[in-house]
Amino acid sequence: MICRKCGQQNEEGKFCSNCGAQLKAEHKNSRRKWIWIASGASVAAFVAFCIGVYSLISFVLSPADSEQAMIENEVSHNDDSFNTVETAAQLDNNELKQSKDKTLVIKEAMPKVFTIYTEDSMGSGFLYREGGYIITNAHVVAGYSNVIVRNSKGEDSLGKLIGISDEFDIALIQAEDYRSEQPLPIDLEESDIGLEVIALGSPQGFENSASIGYLTGIGRDIDFGFTYKNLYQVDAQIDQGSSGGPLLDAKTGKVIGINSLLYTNQNNFAFSIPAYSMIDIVDSWVEKPMTDREISKLFDLYESFIDDNAANTYFDDEVYNYYFDESSLEAFILDFRRYYEMALYYEDFYWIEDMVLIDSDLYDELYDHIDEVNGKDIIISFESSEVTDVKIDEKEEYAIVTTYETVKVIEGKKKSTMHEEQKEYNVIIDEEGYYQITDITTK
Repeated sequence: MICRKCGQQNEEGKFCSNCGAQLKAEHKNSRRKWIWIASGASVAAFVAFCIGVYSLISFVLSPADSEQAMIENEVSHNDDSFNTVETAAQLDNNELKQSKDKTLVIKEAMPKVFTIYTEDSMGSGFLYREGGYIITNAHVVAGYSNVIVRNSKGEDSLGKLIGISDEFDIALIQAEDYRSEQPLPIDLEESDIGLEVIALGSPQGFENSASIGYLTGIGRDIDFGFTYKNLYQVDAQIDQGSSGGPLLDAKTGKVIGINSLLYTNQNNFAFSIPAYSMIDIVDSWVEKPMTDREISKLFDLYESFIDDNAANTYFDDEVYNYYFDESSLEAFILDFRRYYEMALYYEDFYWIEDMVLIDSDLYDELYDHIDEVNGKDIIISFESSEVTDVKIDEKEEYAIVTTYETVKVIEGKKKSTMHEEQKEYNVIIDEEGYYQITDITTK
């Protein structure tokens, strides 16, 4: 090797034999080799980078084409899965279309909600089926065959009772003026807790009222004169006069319930009969309306009626001789207990006025008692009433019905007290054939 410093020729070794300088000629090929490797790697990286940039730009500029290619590839392997996804998306869109603004729900429903009037009571109802069929509560119209139906504009029409139950708090009215009107849609499935709801009706006589709340409970069973099964519990504001009005799904506007009961004990909440649970019985009345005589077997009608077959016997004195019977007396006293509780709660004597002999001392005593409770912070709840004995003295024309009753009394914020009482109800039949209570004795 030739030393680059002094020019000395060296055969072998790392240092020059003349000047001692390091011989580096052996590293030229090695360095050049690494330079080319590095250069090749750089070129390869640059080419790869360019390809990547080009692909990215192509994807950004044409995402639809790229996505379409992916979808086509997926569909070519599994057409059924793509169709399933498409159907689910369509269902979501349908649900979105069914959801409405609450203001629109109320506006569309109000013309199909009515105030129901009898001679001494009022409630609410709603158009259920085309043909002028209006659903309400049985306790709103019990005792009447004809009622007044008032719409949201204040216009009155005649309604006829064509169906009523003495087991469930449900009744059906037909109003000819609304025969061609479209009814409210009904939800035939059970609703879930947390659903936002709208209660429509005439609470305390304030017609065209809407209250928004939530469904706070389901599956409530209550025995309060009628049998209430699987009730919805709601926190929407419902009051006397709301009974029979519709409870709507706030999103869809469908009827999910029939407002029926109000619970008051510091915190107020209400109960609604699920609409789906009453459809079969209501439809049976549509298909075969009840006659006045069939209804009178369940509830005494205040409007008199005579059919051709009964014309010669209906007012026969012998008919009244058999009007006393144990089952009807028992039902009468239990009804009185239920209505007496309503009279105390609503502070209104009219609930029991027609069940007490008007010229008796008892009539004045009960009237004064309800008047005394008026305005006081007292809640009287009849927890249970059981008829233990019925005695009929046909010769003296009176009956004595004995009961065992438990009553809860709550005064203000004090603890409640429970009272157990045994009572005797003295009952007669008035000149029109109705039961009348003349005296109540506590044993």
